[in-house]
Amino acid sequence: MVLAASALLLAPAAIAQSGVRRVGVLGMISVSSGKEILDAFRDAMRGLGHVEGKNLVIEYRQLASETDQRPAREMVARKVDLIVAWATPPSMTARDATSTIPIVIVGVADPVATGLVKSLARPGGNLTGVTNFSVELVTKQLQILQDLIPGLQRVGIVANLGNPAVRLQLQQTERSMRELGLRWQVVEGRTPAEFDKAFERLKASSIGAAVMLPDPSLVEHRAMIARAAIKARVATMFQRRENAEAGGLIAYGPDITDQFRQVAGYVDRIFQGAKPGDLPVQQPTKLSLVVDARTAKAIGITIPQSVLLRADKVIE
Repeated sequence: MVLAASALLLAPAAIAQSGVRRVGVLGMISVSSGKEILDAFRDAMRGLGHVEGKNLVIEYRQLASETDQRPAREMVARKVDLIVAWATPPSMTARDATSTIPIVIVGVADPVATGLVKSLARPGGNLTGVTNFSVELVTKQLQILQDLIPGLQRVGIVANLGNPAVRLQLQQTERSMRELGLRWQVVEGRTPAEFDKAFERLKASSIGAAVMLPDPSLVEHRAMIARAAIKARVATMFQRRENAEAGGLIAYGPDITDQFRQVAGYVDRIFQGAKPGDLPVQQPTKLSLVVDARTAKAIGITIPQSVLLRADKVIE
């Protein structure tokens, strides 16, 4: 789904005037699905003195696919002052669209391996931001699944292989699986129909747990993914708390709303004259564990006390 070409997230373009900053946000999910996350960015910007309707305009564009270049080109044509790119595909299209407009990335896997920056410490060029994935993170996710399901030997990996970041994450996840002595089955998922088929395949293979590789589609379709997993009695591990709050079994990873608040700080620094290439790309400093006890009961899993004690939030 693509938002209308003139769609504005927060304020009409007509207010553009002397002293008003224009920020373009590129993403892969609908405004309604990302409202809470985008509101966190808006609130953080307000706290830094950048107020919509006064000195700030924020425009949102949704990519139709991982390779959709049009939204980024529209942002460049509209001469926005800065682009916030949410997830790896939008970040790559923004990078390809401009080498002069500052870009702040968020929700990106490995910006070095995907070629977005030269290094985390000195990204160079016109791009910086926040990354969210590491080998250590997925290893920890798998260990939590092992704690949750004693004797776990086989794990599903649900992945949108059309996302270049997910392909990279798949390699890292398979490496962690080998190190932990686990076997795995990869199934693809990006649309509701694909997610349904993915869980049906895992159920048919008697695989009762799955790691959901981070992708915007997981947030966009989070409620139906939770229902499909419960129906197949598959324990799901996500990175985003939004998925656990929608009925996914468990989530362990950085909080995207916190990351958007970090992004607001970067935007403010760039507006004050900092060069993006001189600002280090930040890695997650806080990881949260969210468990949905209702889902555990629905699929017949007893959550160990050790996991409950470590959880930042247990949904009853």
